[in-house]
Amino acid sequence: MIDVSASVLDVESPAILEQDVIAFLQANPDFFVRNNELVDSLPISHGQQGSVSLVTVRLDRQRQRITDLEQQLQQLVAIAADNDKLFRIYADIYTALFHCTSVMQMQRILVNEIQSQLPLAAVNLHLNEAYFHLKSQYLPLAISAGQLIRIRQQQFAGGDHYFGPVTGVDKAVLFGQDALVNSVALMALGERGEYGLLAIGSANADHYQAGMDNLLLGQLCRIISTLLPQLMPLRDNAIKK
Repeated sequence: MIDVSASVLDVESPAILEQDVIAFLQANPDFFVRNNELVDSLPISHGQQGSVSLVTVRLDRQRQRITDLEQQLQQLVAIAADNDKLFRIYADIYTALFHCTSVMQMQRILVNEIQSQLPLAAVNLHLNEAYFHLKSQYLPLAISAGQLIRIRQQQFAGGDHYFGPVTGVDKAVLFGQDALVNSVALMALGERGEYGLLAIGSANADHYQAGMDNLLLGQLCRIISTLLPQLMPLRDNAIKK
């Protein structure tokens, strides 16, 4: 039987190092089975509890692991419930949009449904005035081709959306200077973004962040992009890019 005395376990001894003890125990996983009396008698320093046995340390770690797993499970259940609620909200919006008879009705549906059911500060359609023939009642939804190009070049990085903070200039263009908006989701409308933008703003600066999933918003924008040419006349010289 191997004699594990105080002198052998003294990690300060130049004859044996801490990593030697670790390597030995890893190479001999049945050590404590063969030396069962050490399990209860070997004192282990345990902070507030002073010295305890290996069994106590192991049980404490198992209890903590169970607690951690329970917390993770609760978080997953909460996330699943939130995702289910979010999916249902967007499914209702999708259905309502297919019954739109005008772009202004589409804007009202987006504002009423999204702002009433989600913690968001603003929702705006911005239509490219160089692509659509916008009558006077639609001018509040207009965005110039120059502003649209600038925003896409600065924020979209070659993609079809942007999630993140909003600057003063873009905030004023998309929501109005005094809007309580600190982070945004900007989604391109049209196959190449030629129709304009859907802009959604949150008062929470961390609500929209780079790398977030855009599946539901992407599907929403595909539906909007399909309906827009049916609801809004195009200019004869509509800009395609």
